[in-house]
Amino acid sequence: MRKTKEKNKQSIQQQHDNIAAAVSAADETKLRSFLTRILQEDEKLFERFQSAVSQGTSTKELKRYEKQVDALIRDYLGREGFISYREANSFIQDMTELLESNVSMMLDDGHDGQAFGLSCYVFLKAGSVEIDDSDGGLGILLERCEEIWREILEDADSKVRREIFEWLAAHLDSGVTDYMEESMERVLIEEFSDGEDYTKELLDYTRKKTEETRKEADSWNSGYYVQKWALHHISLMEKAGLGQEEILKYCREHWEYAKVREYYIEACMKRQSYDEAIEALQESIQMDAGLPGLVRQFSARLKEAYRISGRQEDYKKQLWKLVTQTDAGNLESFRELKSLYEKKEWESVREEVFQALPSHARVDRLYREEGLYDRLLEYVLQEKGLYAMREYRNVLEKEYPKQILAKYEKELHEMAARAADRRRYQEWAALLRSMTQIEGGEEKVQEIVADWRVRYKNRRAMLEELKQFG
Repeated sequence: MRKTKEKNKQSIQQQHDNIAAAVSAADETKLRSFLTRILQEDEKLFERFQSAVSQGTSTKELKRYEKQVDALIRDYLGREGFISYREANSFIQDMTELLESNVSMMLDDGHDGQAFGLSCYVFLKAGSVEIDDSDGGLGILLERCEEIWREILEDADSKVRREIFEWLAAHLDSGVTDYMEESMERVLIEEFSDGEDYTKELLDYTRKKTEETRKEADSWNSGYYVQKWALHHISLMEKAGLGQEEILKYCREHWEYAKVREYYIEACMKRQSYDEAIEALQESIQMDAGLPGLVRQFSARLKEAYRISGRQEDYKKQLWKLVTQTDAGNLESFRELKSLYEKKEWESVREEVFQALPSHARVDRLYREEGLYDRLLEYVLQEKGLYAMREYRNVLEKEYPKQILAKYEKELHEMAARAADRRRYQEWAALLRSMTQIEGGEEKVQEIVADWRVRYKNRRAMLEELKQFG
């Protein structure tokens, strides 16, 4: 195999040498005549030739490629002005082929600026077309454009890098769709934030974007965008080597945003400024009192801040509050609280926890954790339906088979009291089969089936499903 590969490699090189020798020896007039005839026969080869012999990026050539993109979109849009689901995949395939073949050619010929220009045109045009993109093909095409930008930036000279930077910055403000904006934003921030060349411009840009979105108070999602751009700005401030005091001051100027406070808190924790972090956490819990998810998050972090800073009593109180109020019934917090007590002391503390829990807390998980199966059984029997039963059956059925079977029987009779379709009858039959796996279940199932055959003798579909029980 190795020898074959080496032989093929030598053969290809020999062919290349023969071609080079033949071209070098050819009469110039005959060569031009032959080339003209070949290019007349192959439009794509002619375009490749034009690109290869042109000096740098040709606006005229780029316009020609853009017209191809426009023509392709027009053909698919038709009179309806919409690309249907049936046509969507073909459109994406054709557009991707047009993009790949031409951009590849441009990059091979060293025309990075032209390649970037075409990929941008495809990105904007395809991204704004009316299409049923249920399969997500359009997103893949736009991701490919983003990949091309990154490929170009790997080896681009300063002129092309400047062109890409300015285009991205300008078009982020052009009202494109969210996922198009995110693609441009990723490349702008990730590809230009390392190094000093663009740091100041990016700092100015992210500061401007933060303040612009901050002024859009009427927008329901303005907070998301303010936080996003503010965090980009903070990250750039770090990369630029700005002092921590200046960064934290910027955070304070945007204190109403939870993500900014999160950054501030973690920065304080890293430099062991625990009192500052604790103060910010306490303030955040009050500010976000109407948002349970954020309250839980900041409360859990406050508990950790107390623990790490050695404030043991505050840590224990905050943990208790998490277990019984803020994140009532959370199993991990419950275990953490338990670890703070000796076994004998814990038994009484545990009862205090159970008493303090609100009615909505999942106390069943705590019963199982503590092996309190009698209480867990009581919980299961009181719960309506069979959801809790199914969750804990494997824990309870060996010790409490009669009670488990009685719960099944009660719920099944309530279900059967209402007429249903065959699918529902099949579900009930499956429940009956599962009951036979419990001690005494075979007899109980036969009782239920016998009762149903009499009581529901007019339900033909139901009786058919019950045949499997003899």
